[in-house]
Amino acid sequence: MALHIHKGLLQGFIQCMYDEGFVNDQFWQLQMMKSSRNQPDYVVRVVTSYCSSAQTLFSQLTHHINQENVDFLQVKVSARELYDKSSSVGAEHVKLACAELLVACEGHDKEYCSKALYWTKNEFAHLRRKFETLVQCRWRGRSLILKVHLEGN
Repeated sequence: MALHIHKGLLQGFIQCMYDEGFVNDQFWQLQMMKSSRNQPDYVVRVVTSYCSSAQTLFSQLTHHINQENVDFLQVKVSARELYDKSSSVGAEHVKLACAELLVACEGHDKEYCSKALYWTKNEFAHLRRKFETLVQCRWRGRSLILKVHLEGN
């Protein structure tokens, strides 16, 4: 019974993330891939990898934008990589903020880049908190499955 309730709460949480625009249809595809690959930890691994990569890219972007003479090509390369990674996991708000950062790079506007990077980091921080909650819920679910299995034996 507890496992059934937990699964419903987790599904509701994911639906809220979708309804609030944090994630898009691509994230739902990841959920489906988890089932089709019979890998219950697939989404956790993808989300964890995305967050780690994003942190590295934010460090690079911050470094490049804080230079006196900004290499906008380097900023654009890192911003494009973050955009692509965000798209692949369905991180909609982060993707939209990255698109704005790419526009700022095209305009060679350091101040605009700084503001767009701040927005992107802010959107990522919100999403990361959601993903952290999702990962915790997934692990709790695995604990419940194990508990049910052990009690059944």
